[in-house]
Amino acid sequence: MKIKMLKRFMGQYMILGLFVFFLVFSIITGFIFQIRKVNEYKGQIAQINNQIENTKEEISKLEKLSKDNDLESVARNELGMIKSNEIIYVDSSERDN
Repeated sequence: MKIKMLKRFMGQYMILGLFVFFLVFSIITGFIFQIRKVNEYKGQIAQINNQIENTKEEISKLEKLSKDNDLESVARNELGMIKSNEIIYVDSSERDN
């Protein structure tokens, strides 16, 4: 009788042990998957931050160019300045009017 009871409990313990093993295995596998995803996302974030920095640098260069073009426009139109290698032709008929 004790042997039958012992066999019955052994079977239950084995089933319980297998269940716990698969539960722990599933949890560990899930954590490993999550860690891999986090590392992948960190890499993507670093890439995007680099793109943001490059874009900011490009924007500042374009803004500087825009300011330089504005300066040239003011110098030419309002101050009558010319570049050193330019030759200005003035139409005398426009001057008389």
